[in-house]
Amino acid sequence: MSTSAGQFRRLGLVGDEGPASDLAQSQTSSGLDVRVVKSYPGKRRSAFTLEANFQVSPGFTVLVGPSGTGKSTLLRCIAGLCDPDQGRIAVGDRVLFDSEQRLSIEPAQRRVAFVFQRLALFPHLTVEENVGYGLRRLPAKQCEPRISGILESFQIAHLRKHLPDAISGGERQRVALARSLVTEPSLLLLDEPLSSLDVGTKAGIVEDLRKWNELHHVPILYATHSHEEMFALGEQVIVFDPGDVMTEGLPLDVVSTPRRDSPASSADFENLMDVTVVGPRPSNGTMICRLGANQIQIEVPPAYTPPGSEIQLSILSSEIFLASAPPQLIGSWNIIPGKVSELNLTGVFVDAVVDCGIKLKVRVSADSWEALQASHEVWVMIHPFSCHFVRIKRLRPLQRLVVFVCGGNTSRSPIAQAICNSEIAKRLRIPPAALKMFPVRAVSAGLAATPGTPVTEEAQRALQATGIPRSNHRSQNLTAELVGEAEAIFCMTEKQRQQASAMFPLAAAKIHCLLPGVDLEDPSGGGPDVFLKLAKQLQELVGLRLAEFGVPEMG
Repeated sequence: MSTSAGQFRRLGLVGDEGPASDLAQSQTSSGLDVRVVKSYPGKRRSAFTLEANFQVSPGFTVLVGPSGTGKSTLLRCIAGLCDPDQGRIAVGDRVLFDSEQRLSIEPAQRRVAFVFQRLALFPHLTVEENVGYGLRRLPAKQCEPRISGILESFQIAHLRKHLPDAISGGERQRVALARSLVTEPSLLLLDEPLSSLDVGTKAGIVEDLRKWNELHHVPILYATHSHEEMFALGEQVIVFDPGDVMTEGLPLDVVSTPRRDSPASSADFENLMDVTVVGPRPSNGTMICRLGANQIQIEVPPAYTPPGSEIQLSILSSEIFLASAPPQLIGSWNIIPGKVSELNLTGVFVDAVVDCGIKLKVRVSADSWEALQASHEVWVMIHPFSCHFVRIKRLRPLQRLVVFVCGGNTSRSPIAQAICNSEIAKRLRIPPAALKMFPVRAVSAGLAATPGTPVTEEAQRALQATGIPRSNHRSQNLTAELVGEAEAIFCMTEKQRQQASAMFPLAAAKIHCLLPGVDLEDPSGGGPDVFLKLAKQLQELVGLRLAEFGVPEMG
């Protein structure tokens, strides 16, 4: 039975000091679980009922669909700006709304950041004062480091004394994000906040937001109409139909092309190709990619992906144009010479296959039949924004942090960390240096480490013997922040697992032995052979754990 909004108990959290986060809360902040129903009677708009039931992990989830399908309503329900008729909303173990319990946490106590399309910055306050507004209840000595840190993160520290009217639209967007995130929320909601920005500005802001989330590891719901944004941002996509969640999954799985809203399979994509990111081209608001081993470079929309990464593109056959001579004066289009290798007349269209080092399917009008028959040498013309970015499935599974734990954090766990990061980079087909730009990585920590101590020389030599570069890791201890971010924590011995579980009881369920039933003992003093044997054993165990996470070895 539905319960009216007025019957809910509006509660704050006991001991919560508003925007200040505490360690107990950060330990329980993880995925978002939403099961709600919200009806509108149709006074100002057409009547509809929103029914949403989904779970999302930390990272970007894009809500896509036309206006009036309930995206903004859903975000408002999650933020506490309106109550669902019935259902439940929780972030990790924290219940924000529960109709059966008649529970609704006050918006200010939910630790949910919400950024609207209309930013609502205070025009009379400086950038610094706007960003620090949510921290006004904290002592000044606590506020300043957090404000300075977030200003640096979003590259607006040089604007701290400026008023909003004196800075650009993109800079105001950065201020709005910084103001929301300085409170260290457990969830970020974005309701089309970047829709008015150019591609280059949008790409820079999203990249900074990704870097911020590498450290904080929270779910981010991003509502948009743009399919380009969906394909560029979406680790997970939820497609809305009027009134309910239509389908969810990876972009490639839920949308047939970037210009359709209906679910379909990957077979509906045309001209799928693997490319390697070369780097951005800011002057055009595009990105340069290389096609396979052919050394052909093309311009594509920015994909917020570091150089050296492999991504996948789709180009509709109807969005590729052909010319019988080298085109002139057509701007930044991609021009690639090729030869027609196949022609098929299908009604009013001609389907051609053009070999450009890769084979492209092109659909042109039947009027072109004779010209294509007469000349097999052609020039393919592709506009950069006809290249649609598709997030490859192998990029999805490890949107998480893996922590390896031992005693002093100078041999066993650093070896496991280096091996795991090397294997992740190999399986995702990205340069190891690019891992720092992904929320996909392994770290190591100790239970009784002396912070700053380097990896032992024996461990370094064991890594080199297994083909992994020397590590510059410095020891650190397991902290509440690391535990809160971690998807899984692997200890080298059962005793260490028990110690870590006792230190962080709320996280005990994700603390395991790397090899259950067997202790991986400290190899110190055992000589090179003992270290090498341990490194090879860790290599095998890490491979098994990655397979459990759904990251297969690539053929």
